[in-house]
This record gives sequence, C-alpha cells and structure tokens, in this order.
Amino acid sequence: MKRKPTNVTNIKKADLSLLDFLKQSNTVPGKIVLFENIEGLDTSGYFYLQGLVLFLIEKGHSTIEVNTTTYDLEKGCIFVAFPGQIIHVISISDDIKPLCIACSMDMMNDLMSQVKDSLQLFQHAKQSPFQKRDGEDFEQIKKSFRHIQEKIKVTKDNRYHYQIIKNLVISTAFECIDILTERRIEPQGSNRKKALFNAFLQKVEEEHREYHSVKYYADELFVTSKYLSTVINEMSDKTPKQWIDEYIALDAKVLLQSTEKDIQEISDELNFPDISFFGKFFKRMTGMSPKAFRDKKD
Repeated sequence: MKRKPTNVTNIKKADLSLLDFLKQSNTVPGKIVLFENIEGLDTSGYFYLQGLVLFLIEKGHSTIEVNTTTYDLEKGCIFVAFPGQIIHVISISDDIKPLCIACSMDMMNDLMSQVKDSLQLFQHAKQSPFQKRDGEDFEQIKKSFRHIQEKIKVTKDNRYHYQIIKNLVISTAFECIDILTERRIEPQGSNRKKALFNAFLQKVEEEHREYHSVKYYADELFVTSKYLSTVINEMSDKTPKQWIDEYIALDAKVLLQSTEKDIQEISDELNFPDISFFGKFFKRMTGMSPKAFRDKKD
C-alpha cells in the first residue's frame, strides 16, 4: 500500500498515558497495559515510543512505519516495538483485532536488568521486529497474553501483584523476541568483541546527533579507531562510519518527514557545520536533496 501524504507537525511522545482513555481493567497502573480495543485511539501523526510494545494481530491488517521502514502486519503477525523508535500508522483495516501489551520505561529497565545479554537480543530484534506465524507458535504466544490478562485480574489484591505480572511479561517478551531472532545468524567473535559491538551501537544510537567521528566513539570505548573498525567490520560487515552515517541519515529522514522545522534547523540539530554540508551528506546517503525528500509524494 502506498503512503498517503501526511500533514505532519511535531512528533508526539507515546507513553502509557496515551492509553488512559481506554480505561482498561487489564492494567498495572503506570507499568503495564494489556489492551485489544483501540477504538477511539488517535493514531494520526508520528509517535516517539517511550516503552516496549508487543503486538499480536488476530484479525485484519495494518501498515505501519518504524523509523521510516514500512511493515505490513496481518493475521498471525507478531511485532515488537522498542523505546526510542518513531512510529507512524499509515493504515488500519476496519476489522483489525490486535492483542497488545505496553510496558513503561521502568518496566523495560527491570526487564533489561534481569536478563543476561538482553541488550544484544534487543538489538537483533530491532533489526527484524516482526514474524508471521500460523498455527501452534502463534496460538502459544496468544495463550501467554491471555494468561497475563487473567492474572492481572485475579492477583489485583495480592501484595506481590506487580512482581507476578512483571515476571509473566518478561517471559512473554522473550518468547516473542526468541521467535523474531531465531533465524538470525549470531555474529561470530569473542564475547569481548560482541560486547564492544553492542556498546558501540548503543553509543551511536544515543549520541549520533552530536558526534559524527569514529575517533570519538573509539575514545569513549577505550580502544583505538583501527581496532574499533576491525571489530565492527568483522561483526557486521559494515564500518563504524557506515553505522554512524546511517543513524544520522535515519534521524534526518524522520525530522524531515515528521516536523515543520526548516532544513537549516535540522542541519543545526544534527550538528552539521552548515546547510551545504548537510545537503551533500543527505544526497550521498539517499540520492536526493533534503528538500526533494521532504516534498516527495509516495
């Protein structure tokens, strides 16, 4: 399905408060919301996700954009959206029937701290965030969602209510992530190299707007630029500079599509020395000028 032109303003922050109007009984206030009724939910515009969301599609279909990559979701799809991602709902069918669990950043941090290698698993899942599964796998995940739904109700007066639900959500989240990552090839290399690779990606994701040089990230990670380049290339078949440039280009695309900031403002926000330098960089990465990208109609 082609994307319709969108009159975009500012990106909206999407946390659990966005779901308050649903008044679902299946909640742990401020931590977890399990919902399947999205009637009345304003899905227009762009959302900066501040939490983890697990989606199952039981019926219908939807087309969504995550960080400018488009996914077509239909019956049998399992999809995971992560904090910091930019979400844009392009279309939803009238008969859509999702089953969703949304978790706050606090819950996400609990999840990350309790599971070994969670950062690496999440990084893999971000690269391949959905799978279409029919039959037993999908039904098993759906049962896990329904079990959480029931436990939220029956343990609401239990003094350990949050801990019980949190552990069930962690289990279900990793069931989903296992399905998303099971066909991915693990990067080869020592544990030290894997740790460096993950730390590099984390730093680039957090700091690419301000810092564009490989040397900065090498210094921050206490290695030489040459060693960092060797490891990153070995682990991913990309150079550190390719990773940095791809993150900057992605950010530029999102800012051009989802804000009314002028190109000079975006150039400044991404820490380019001037608008001409930004324009040349963007054209090298995308094949078109920032203005042409903003004006294009898909």
